[in-house]
Amino acid sequence: MEHPIGSKDKGHFIIDCKTDVSGLDNEELARLLINVNDYSTNAFIQQIRRSLNILERPLVTARGEGKSYIYANNNPKYAHYALTSLRTYYNFCKPIKYSGNEELTPAQRIELTEKVFELEDIIYLR
Repeated sequence: MEHPIGSKDKGHFIIDCKTDVSGLDNEELARLLINVNDYSTNAFIQQIRRSLNILERPLVTARGEGKSYIYANNNPKYAHYALTSLRTYYNFCKPIKYSGNEELTPAQRIELTEKVFELEDIIYLR
């Protein structure tokens, strides 16, 4: 389905419905489609790009002759460890301001937990 309202940064885009929506009337389906976006995913990906030099792309040298991997680590195992740690921190330790000035972590928002964890709680499995 095409999203009914194009955004400035993406224009019109297609939404792939994995759920059977044949039982919904048009008004309810339109209300659900209006709320579809990928802003939270994009914000998380931007945090990853800014936080982890393991995932940096190679830099082109000043002469343009070759690529420099000066800040890149070539072992994907460490990138996986770092991504898992960052994802856990983002979901359980970092509160995000939602409507009504309420600050919750994503885990609190879906009622997976009731408290904001400290990084030490995650590292030492408290």
